[in-house]
Amino acid sequence: MVDVHTHGLPRYLPNFTNRFGGSWPELVQTGSCTADILVGGRHFRSITDHCWDPQRRLEDMDADGVAMQVVSPIPITFSYGLNHEGVATLSRIQNEWIAGLVRDHPSRFAGLGTVPLQDPARAAEMAVAIVRDLKLAGVEIGSNVGGRSLDDPALEPFFAACAEESALIFVHPCNVLGADRLSKHGLAHSIGMGAETAAAAASLVLGGVLDRHPGLKILLAHGGGAFLGLLSRIDRIWECLPQAGDTSDRPSSYVGRFYYDSLVFDPDALAALIARVGAERVAIGTDYPFMIAERPAGAALFAAGLIEAVTTSVTSTTATTILGLSQDRVGSHPR
Repeated sequence: MVDVHTHGLPRYLPNFTNRFGGSWPELVQTGSCTADILVGGRHFRSITDHCWDPQRRLEDMDADGVAMQVVSPIPITFSYGLNHEGVATLSRIQNEWIAGLVRDHPSRFAGLGTVPLQDPARAAEMAVAIVRDLKLAGVEIGSNVGGRSLDDPALEPFFAACAEESALIFVHPCNVLGADRLSKHGLAHSIGMGAETAAAAASLVLGGVLDRHPGLKILLAHGGGAFLGLLSRIDRIWECLPQAGDTSDRPSSYVGRFYYDSLVFDPDALAALIARVGAERVAIGTDYPFMIAERPAGAALFAAGLIEAVTTSVTSTTATTILGLSQDRVGSHPR
């Protein structure tokens, strides 16, 4: 089984606040196996060494039957609103750490880098280096760039570079819509992230990004969030409002242009996703190693009782295809 949605970061990060000013992510050790992520000195999340220790990850992977994890940065480190030179440095530190993890365990880990999207030209250059030099499969990006949608014309160089390099783009929600209204009850994580991913996917479609770059490989987190559930309404608005999109085809016709992780937590919802987009467009994702992660990996998929060909595609074939991996690269740790 290949898990395309996991996160990690180096155990130590430099102090960027003293150098660049602003509210930077900082990792503060609270014990031999624990740390807090602070942003601008304020607590963001407590984490364990599963975020940075490959042996701890491998133990959990073996217990869950996961042959390979795709490790990507923790989204709070995107830092799109901060100094672009500093973010480029922060990105390189993380990218090199992930690349080292992959080099040390090539059959167990693949990786996605991060780039300073607020500087699209630099982001494009770094995306090329991530694939060519660091040998990672692509990049993880946020669902917006400091409030700018992903169809912002300034981002064209980045998307062009990713298409040229056949780099996978993993779109993860960040800076969610309506965060001030969703601060209670965990709604920013439940409703906010789902709506944010839907807005990002719709922007890529309606803004013509997928038309201009037909070779793009885009993976949506959390089963696409609310995107599929809202498609009929998106279609209707597109039909009724001339200004609703720059594409000549119905928005719902693009559903098969995206890939989706399986992280919907419910067997029926996952079966519906697979039925709508096809098993070849869905891959296992868990959000490891965080508290809300699906454990064991693939729990909803196996509970759905789907035929073996579908399960095989979701557990491995889709992932190896979009990552550009041969089957013999993946370690042999069956469920």
